[in-house]
Amino acid sequence: MKRTILLAAVLLIGATASAQQFSVATNLLDYADFGTLNAEGDVAVGRRWTLTAGAKYNPFLFRPDTEPISARQRAFGAGVRFWPWHVFSGWWLAGRIQYQEFNRGGIRSAETDEGDRYGAGLSAGYSYMLHPHLNVSVGAGVWGGYERFTTYSCPVCGMTEGTGEKTFILPHDLTISLSYVF
Repeated sequence: MKRTILLAAVLLIGATASAQQFSVATNLLDYADFGTLNAEGDVAVGRRWTLTAGAKYNPFLFRPDTEPISARQRAFGAGVRFWPWHVFSGWWLAGRIQYQEFNRGGIRSAETDEGDRYGAGLSAGYSYMLHPHLNVSVGAGVWGGYERFTTYSCPVCGMTEGTGEKTFILPHDLTISLSYVF
């Protein structure tokens, strides 16, 4: 009986002293990209691995004095992150698959591109612990894949210039993010 009580006490102490298992983050740099709203969640599945899922959303159309500017998007991604030292602290490497629906134009010219992208990406970064429950992470990566698009004369006129399909490689996961770790 004493062994059972001792084993139960050790398991209970071990369960309450375990490492943090979840985090929720937002990328502050995405807000500078025409106010793109974003969130990402991570769950630890081991000492060095987390599963991650995130979303980005930008419904805004800006209308300055000249031509309208659009950087709208809906993006969803899921992947894994490897932490060489321990989850939610230090260096990390990540891989993910992603889908993005986009409408971007009026920034450099009146021409607007709208379409869908499907692909995969790799990124790396560092997470600095400010507090046991608060992290700041920096990182960068690239993603590539397949894109279907339509080009219009301007963001709101609807005159089609052309359509197409192509492969792409773009910068991705440029982050300065704030994370809350549970």
